[in-house]
Amino acid sequence: GWLVRAADEPSPRPAARIVLDLGGPRRSVRVSDGAGAWSRELSPRHAELLYLLAVHRAGRSAADLARDVFGDPARTVTVRAEMSRVRRYLGALLEHRPYRFTESAEVEVVLPDGPGALFPRTASSPGLVRGPR
Repeated sequence: GWLVRAADEPSPRPAARIVLDLGGPRRSVRVSDGAGAWSRELSPRHAELLYLLAVHRAGRSAADLARDVFGDPARTVTVRAEMSRVRRYLGALLEHRPYRFTESAEVEVVLPDGPGALFPRTASSPGLVRGPR
């Protein structure tokens, strides 16, 4: 049989460490926590969205992200669809309303050496050209 005893306080969950590697041609996210570690290659759009969430730790609404990525705050349906896909693999590490990394997540962004190499194909994306506001 089993003996189950209630704890006085919940045991602290180890913080997750998220490394968003944008330094090379293959962008990736690496996650490590108390349960282990894993990594995933990112599409260009997912890399853009996660970068924006990393530099705006207080979070971004769907309209904010649409403005940052597309220059059009009305493109929220596209942003929500992409964020739904991102949440499939980052799940509990992301919150919404606004979209953001959880407070307990430690996020590191590895940037490329050259300033124009971060997102070269998004020269018309206001939030990605100017960086955080």
